Parts: sequence; C-alpha cells; structure tokens
Amino acid sequence: MVAEALQYVSNHLDTIMTGLTMAVVGISVYEARDGFFLFNGDFQGKYGALLIFVGTLFGASLITPMVSNMWEQSLPHIPPGQLLGTILVLGMLGVNKAAEWNFFDIKSLPVYGLGVVLIANPELIHTVA
Repeated sequence: MVAEALQYVSNHLDTIMTGLTMAVVGISVYEARDGFFLFNGDFQGKYGALLIFVGTLFGASLITPMVSNMWEQSLPHIPPGQLLGTILVLGMLGVNKAAEWNFFDIKSLPVYGLGVVLIANPELIHTVA
C-alpha cells in the first residue's frame, strides 16, 4: 500500500507541485473571512470582492499551465532532497499564510531551516535513508 502511494506520488509529482505552488500564490492574493474581504491591505465591498475573485480565478487559469510546464520540465533535474526541501518551505509558507500564523515563530523556523539545508545539500537525504 505504501509502495503504491509512493508510485502514485511519483507519477503525479508535477501536478502535486503545481497545486502546491498555485495554493501558495492563491492565498497570497486576498484574504476572505467571515464578514470581510481584504485585498492589498484594503477592505473590499461585495462588488470589488467579486471582481478580484473572478480576476484571480481568470489569472490563475492563465498561469497554471505555465507553472505546470515549469515543474514538468524541472522535476527530472531536481534531486529528491531539494524537492523535499522545496515542499517543506512552500508548505510551511502556505500553512502560515492560510492560518494567519506568524511566519517566523519557533515552530516554523526549524521547518524552514531543514528545507533550506535540503535545498542547499540535497545529498543529505541519502545519509538519513
């Protein structure tokens, strides 16, 4: 079962990385919560929010194929350690942004640090495995 899951991830890694990248980009554009819509530091009314929302969807649909193509062409040249490091950094950024947590708190810094170490020294993953 684990081997099948890893094979699935391997077969769809470009799609997974595209989704992760687009999620980080998407949650950086605006913030919507119960009762407000915030864009570029300003509160928006319903019509402004609608335009921003639809514009973001349109923009995301335009850049997603480019991001996907970038990952598809880059992945064969990225060592597994660098890929894991990238996933850790992007994932932590996304979680912190989505939950409105501090980006540089004591729990996030080790994840960023490990990600940066793996990006800089991808062969370290082989010493652990």
